[in-house]
Amino acid sequence: MGRVFALSLALLRLLLLVTTATAEDDADLDVSIDSLLTTVPPAAVGSQGSCQQGQRCVQKYLCTNDSTSGAGLIDIRFSESNPCVDYLLQCCYEEDIIAELPSASTVEPPNVDHPVCGKRNTIGIGFRITGANNSESEYGEFPWMVAVFRQVHVLDQVVNVYLCGGSLIHPGVVLTAVHCVQHQAPDQLRIRAGEWDTQTENEIHPYQDRQVVEIVAHPDFHKGGLFNDIALIVLEAPVVLSEVVQTVCLPPPNERFDLQRCFVSGWGKDVFGKTGAYQAILKKIDLPIVPHSECQATLRLIRSQPRFTLHDSFVCAGGEVGKDACQGDGGSPLVCPIQGSNEFYHQVGIVSWGVGCGGGIPGLYADVSLFRHWIDQEMQNRVLDTSSYSVS
Repeated sequence: MGRVFALSLALLRLLLLVTTATAEDDADLDVSIDSLLTTVPPAAVGSQGSCQQGQRCVQKYLCTNDSTSGAGLIDIRFSESNPCVDYLLQCCYEEDIIAELPSASTVEPPNVDHPVCGKRNTIGIGFRITGANNSESEYGEFPWMVAVFRQVHVLDQVVNVYLCGGSLIHPGVVLTAVHCVQHQAPDQLRIRAGEWDTQTENEIHPYQDRQVVEIVAHPDFHKGGLFNDIALIVLEAPVVLSEVVQTVCLPPPNERFDLQRCFVSGWGKDVFGKTGAYQAILKKIDLPIVPHSECQATLRLIRSQPRFTLHDSFVCAGGEVGKDACQGDGGSPLVCPIQGSNEFYHQVGIVSWGVGCGGGIPGLYADVSLFRHWIDQEMQNRVLDTSSYSVS
């Protein structure tokens, strides 16, 4: 997204707050203005910034160990002692700069010769992070993760407003939830693959944006109960597969994953409601799959509806205090290890709805295995290969 997008989005929030503010909102407005105006901009890549003579700010992975310590480790906590401000940049002596990488805006990452779906990069790509205190993922850990944006005109420029998450199942197709995109015009949507930290563009590989040409919603989607909450987003042009952009595998039809520990990822809020904040760095939460009958019994108790019936199109996960998907995570993938592997993953669910966030109540996800035949058919209808998400 970058700092230009972040600034534009902040201005949009302020405009909305100013036009709708009441007396009780004054404190929020003051905090928002202070946050916007006191943000310290990072030094430009390649500039001296506040570095010593003979040094300049470059991405950490472009500097040899002579200028740094802790090779391969990057601390994601903000440090006032970093003259370059951005934690992915550091002061580096000219002779220690390995090479200059092309601009992220002009060059895309190299193609991968033999892509394989569902490979989770558990130790990240290029570096590992330290200082994680909010379930941050490693860079490139979930290479199928996609952000879905709606394009809005603000102050004479086009701003990408975050809508929800999704997953890449084909270089030209994203899997998400219907409720995220049902009222959106395809030509107003854009997806982003290869994103990790939304507040910087200094990652090793550039992200890839693509326009949307079609939204394929499940025909039996029911808005009232969010039944069959699954959709395909068809892209104008395919993304280029790379280390940090890969497809996720999909499970065979009607496969069960009860009691397995799985992961949900996304940029959604840390806690439910107004006090929650969207995440800058892609987060990951490990959750157990909850059997359907147990999930239904819990929801009956919570909702005080002894006859409540959990629709068959849902799979449940979570139920552990402090661990959950939340607002803004809709459409994001829930993935479980493929049997016999700790490295490769199936997408079991799509974030749909829940009762609060992290309160010990399982969250509800669209059951991907239930819709495998529908997904395959819609892909074939568009002459798109299904091998990109099939386990060979």
